Amino acid sequence: MPEGLTRKIGVVAFARGATAASIFAVNAILTRTWSADDFGQFSTIWVFGNTLVPVFLLGLPTGLLYFFPKRTETDKPALMTQVAVCLLVSGLALSGFLWMINTWLPDEHSFGAAGFQQFGRHIIPFIPYLATVVAAGYAESALVAAGKTTWQAILSLTTAIVVVATAALTAFDEWSIDGFLWGVSLVGIIRLVFSVILVAEAVGFGWSVGPEFLQLVRYSIQIGLNDAVGSLSRSVDRVVVFLSFSASAFGIYHIGAIEIPINLVLGAVITVLIPEISKKYVEGDLTGIAILWKQAVGGLALLVIPLFCFLFTFANDIITLYVPGSYSDSQWVFRIFLLILPLRCAIYNPLLVGIGKAHWAMWGGVGDLLMNLILSVGFVYAFNLYIPAWALLGPAIATVISTYLQIALLVLFIGRHLKWRVRDLLPWQRFLRIGFLSAAVSLITIEIVHLIDLPEVSFAIGGSVFAVFFFAALLLHPLERQEAVSLIRSLFNP
Repeated sequence: MPEGLTRKIGVVAFARGATAASIFAVNAILTRTWSADDFGQFSTIWVFGNTLVPVFLLGLPTGLLYFFPKRTETDKPALMTQVAVCLLVSGLALSGFLWMINTWLPDEHSFGAAGFQQFGRHIIPFIPYLATVVAAGYAESALVAAGKTTWQAILSLTTAIVVVATAALTAFDEWSIDGFLWGVSLVGIIRLVFSVILVAEAVGFGWSVGPEFLQLVRYSIQIGLNDAVGSLSRSVDRVVVFLSFSASAFGIYHIGAIEIPINLVLGAVITVLIPEISKKYVEGDLTGIAILWKQAVGGLALLVIPLFCFLFTFANDIITLYVPGSYSDSQWVFRIFLLILPLRCAIYNPLLVGIGKAHWAMWGGVGDLLMNLILSVGFVYAFNLYIPAWALLGPAIATVISTYLQIALLVLFIGRHLKWRVRDLLPWQRFLRIGFLSAAVSLITIEIVHLIDLPEVSFAIGGSVFAVFFFAALLLHPLERQEAVSLIRSLFNP
């Protein structure tokens, strides 16, 4: 992959990694501050709100990435204003929607399993945060497309630090759930103000409404529907847990099902590649798209596959260090969700958006949603009957199965549309080489640390041994050595 693109991906990934790390840190703090029931209550609000955000973003941030390179420098400020106004209105609409939900739900309702009686009351302090996340949703895309990835990284890093500080203040001053949610809402408002300032400096704002704006809206609606379906699909398992188990059980599930930071790296790859693939598709350069995509997939495999093996091996130590002992069952949910990680090498979203086939992902998401719902309910029912101890794991297993089927079908459709053969679709030899090496190093690492009882010592030594053995063996192969050198050069050279 070109070094300039690799560096952009690295910067965007760093920014998103900071956001992910802040979520991990917040959960680690709050699980030690609140009771299991209170943390479960907070988790439901957090999941519910963040599930709605992609729905109200309307696909405009991704649509912006597609249309920004096509506009002249004089037209780009008007484009920014159009997107900013649309998202501001959408953020206000989300606020109204959440306010109505709070109005509809009585103070002591019985929706959901035992322990969720105050769900509606906690919505109000979270509204400003969610509304500002939607209203500022264009900032990352605008700054990346304008070549200001460093600005975007600073904005994300600063926000992450302040959110963690809010959680620390919550623990120090013993704030309630509402207190913390009001705190992050204030952070969201400040972030919105700085987002507007940075985008105004990088691109500017102007105003005009023409057929190009309607094209953006029509195209973004397709992406928005896909994002909405995908967001709902990712939350189906949590809805089933919400309706079937207690608040404390939901907290356990939420900790185990938390997003792995690698997904943020994938998001960075998608953000950077969409404009490049879009330009190549307009030029009819299908071969160039194939090369770029295959390079991206191969590079991701170098990170994703060994990370999967390491995390799966040390899942127990990770959960033990991360949260209190009352959440130890989260390790099994965590391990099941890790089985999805190897699939993240096949990034299909930038291809679908770049070649104008975003609706494929939407229909794939619809199928994933329906299958996930059916399997989640079925597994919970069956496990409750025959293996009650496994009941909480049912929705996680359902999510893994439905995700494998969805991605397999989408990747095959992409290959067929771009006239790629299955054997040429992915770097299969590289996958096998990295997978075999990662599994072998994991076995070696287990043998070295299996007698160590302290999880922090086991994790530290195991991580060091794994890294040394893996990269030493990997760099013996000339292709991987060349990839590593290119990556280091691209990250440290503008």
